Amino acid sequence: MAQTQTFGRTCLLLAIFILISVSGTGMASEFRVLPGESIQNAVDEAFPGDIVLVESGEFNESIYVNKDNLTIKSASGNPDDTFIAGETSISYVFEIVANDVKISDFSIRDGRCGIFLNNAENCIINGNKISNQEAGIYLFKSDNNLLNNNMVYSNLDCGIKLLASSDNVIRGNYFDNAENARDYKFNVWNKSTGNYWSDYEGTDENGDGVGDIAYGVNPKAGSMDYMPLMKYVQAPPVLPKACFTSDVTEGSAPLSVRFKDFSENATSLLWDFGNNNTSSYSNPQYTYPIEGNFVVSLTASNENGSDSESVTISVLNASEPSGPRLPKAKFIYNTTSGHVPLVIKFVDISENADCVRWTFGDGKTSCCPEPAHTFCGPGSYTVALAAINENGTSSASIVVTVLPASEENVEAADSIGSSDVTENSENTGSSSDDTECATCTDDEPVDANNIIESEGTENSKSKSNSGGEGTGNSRIIHKEELESIKDSVISTASSKILTETGRSLENETLKVQKNVEDFVDDSLPESVGDSLPEMKKKILPWIPSFLGLAGIIFMVSVLKRGSRRRK
Repeated sequence: MAQTQTFGRTCLLLAIFILISVSGTGMASEFRVLPGESIQNAVDEAFPGDIVLVESGEFNESIYVNKDNLTIKSASGNPDDTFIAGETSISYVFEIVANDVKISDFSIRDGRCGIFLNNAENCIINGNKISNQEAGIYLFKSDNNLLNNNMVYSNLDCGIKLLASSDNVIRGNYFDNAENARDYKFNVWNKSTGNYWSDYEGTDENGDGVGDIAYGVNPKAGSMDYMPLMKYVQAPPVLPKACFTSDVTEGSAPLSVRFKDFSENATSLLWDFGNNNTSSYSNPQYTYPIEGNFVVSLTASNENGSDSESVTISVLNASEPSGPRLPKAKFIYNTTSGHVPLVIKFVDISENADCVRWTFGDGKTSCCPEPAHTFCGPGSYTVALAAINENGTSSASIVVTVLPASEENVEAADSIGSSDVTENSENTGSSSDDTECATCTDDEPVDANNIIESEGTENSKSKSNSGGEGTGNSRIIHKEELESIKDSVISTASSKILTETGRSLENETLKVQKNVEDFVDDSLPESVGDSLPEMKKKILPWIPSFLGLAGIIFMVSVLKRGSRRRK
């Protein structure tokens, strides 16, 4: 019994340990602090790796950060609309006693010290405006931290002070204080750029914006800014932009949805599928087993901040009839402007579409899901996509601006234009003006009977004009008979008669052909209707035989007249 109790307590402790471990190492959470709420409360509730976003407004408190890997930043990314003042004039606005903490994009003022790093390492202090303190930034026994792109000004004692702290990187900052810096050990004051110092007295002879001589923070310790800035321009942070698509937004359970990320400037992604399930993959696929409405959000993050986008997925009960599945046209593209010849890649991301149809505004179309279209002339073109299924059609469009060709690509544009004309002229039988994809065309089926009919007519004309064989399987004149007639004509007629005979034969042949065709048209009753072409097809093969027989009769008549003249 005692052994059983001991085993039970061991299992319980193990479960508690696992729960604590999972809570501490799970996916990052995001806390939002509104004006009137406490930043300190959000910090106390957060776990390592979490993000505390402070909405625009004014806050009056002192914040103590004792958790590693915590990010505290303004939600707007703009220090001019998020203000934090010390609780009292002798308070540290931020006191950081943990590692890997990031503080960014605040206006910090009215305290004893704006940001105090106390035994902290690998922290990032970025994009803040720190003023009206005794000391703007103070580092005590804190190493390997990065202080970048901050404006530290109007502080009474010192802009930045480093005591018993080394190997910190301080660059790209603005310092304008009673005393700008105190450094008692070796620290790095420039990397790709230096700092702006209000008390720098050097010159810039070559006009590159960097002082010609170094700024000495503590020359004895070797702390020198070798790239002091003559002017200061606060570099705007590169923020991420969240963007994604889903192949469907509605369907019956179980509903499988494919998501595709198109975010910009993101170093990490976090998907929330709306039911406490998450993913960090770029293009996840998720299956909803039960009905309901789920808000799916994607958070894209980088070192300067984060951005989110969301969409609602509606999962229906499979037993309940749903409304008609309507298409929704959507597409993406790589550009909307450029010089002739301008090639733009389009990608269809429509929902619930059985087929799509592109119109490019220049008379050309395509049915491919990912066409690459070439615009060969300058102008503005409205590119539209129609997404179609059995329940309806949806459309989406953009305007493309094509500029005149530059001197470098005039020849290339001419070449592309001529090839387009050749391609379109050969694409007979197509209802599409432009074939963008060899595997996907809008060509209508070719009528083999029509081709045979058109070829047969052409061949009949050309061969009857030359006095040769007709089309089809019928032979009008045997070769021996033709040679005999030919010799008789040559031996009994002069060259003048032969010329007139040829002309007359041609005219009579055309008359006979016309009479036969008129006879066919006039003889068929109106009730034939749609079967008229079939009747013609049956009669037309006999036309060459009629023409051949008429030709023989006419030549025999000519020979007789020639014989009478000789007599």
